[in-house]
Amino acid sequence: MRDIVILHENEEWLVPLRAEFEKRGVEAKEWFLDTGVIPFTELPDDAVYYNRMSASSHTRGHRFAPELTRMALTWLESNNRTVVNGTGVLALEVCKLSQYAALQKAGLNVPKTQAVVGKSLLVEAAETFAQWPVILKPNRGGKGLGVIKFDDAAGLQAYIDSADYEEPLDGVWLLQEYIKPKQPHITRSEFVGQKFVYAVNVNTEQGFELCPADVCSVDDAFCPTSEAPAETPNKFTITKRFNDHEIIFALEAFLKANDIDVAGIEFIEDDKGELYVYDVNTNTNYNQTAEREAGVKQTGMGALADYLIDLAK
Repeated sequence: MRDIVILHENEEWLVPLRAEFEKRGVEAKEWFLDTGVIPFTELPDDAVYYNRMSASSHTRGHRFAPELTRMALTWLESNNRTVVNGTGVLALEVCKLSQYAALQKAGLNVPKTQAVVGKSLLVEAAETFAQWPVILKPNRGGKGLGVIKFDDAAGLQAYIDSADYEEPLDGVWLLQEYIKPKQPHITRSEFVGQKFVYAVNVNTEQGFELCPADVCSVDDAFCPTSEAPAETPNKFTITKRFNDHEIIFALEAFLKANDIDVAGIEFIEDDKGELYVYDVNTNTNYNQTAEREAGVKQTGMGALADYLIDLAK
């Protein structure tokens, strides 16, 4: 069996995955990518390399981790190594418009969106967009940072002129239509090996705006080290509603078409029953409390460990 190497920048997220490997008598290697050297002219070990780099790495002080990971993946792929979630997947992770283009090509609905570079252009672009209320979100924010809903141009202008305004990491703002939800939750569907594992409803009643933008901040709650206290109702509930739904088959086709092996994909149902996909998380975590309450036979991390071990055989 070949080695399994996990490329990452957040050790906390690896805790449950290590536990699943331990249950199976396997110890994976870890490659922490914050700063480092890519020995491009040397030959990398023949192993299975799993990319768990996150677009929100800068919020943990790892500003150039995605760029370094892209170099590492390029090196590995140029030597025909087995890579799970390669360079093309990382490119989708850090560019929402690329995600939406690929999703639309697969026949999936996405929220109406425009990209804007330049603080001075935001209000005019929003007025031309004419999708009020409008969501303003950074292309690379992570964890819902900087995501705000505005009801009119005056409110947007006031924010731009305020001390609270902060440029996005890559300079790209997204203007996005507000999706009025049918129920106060979004749904996150988990896939491992391009196959559906389960879907979980994420309640957005406490502290979240009911729109595709603000609920991006659920990423923190998906962190496996953030267990909800016993007295606090879990915001996450595994649902069987979408087990045989056409959107799951469409998402599996989307994953295959874009060589995405592992992903958590979020969508929302509007008040007319239409489903809109608004975020593809290629660095995914699983809510352990929801898994226990649902009594799932195969946990997300368990499915991931099994998939990587099978590739390494």
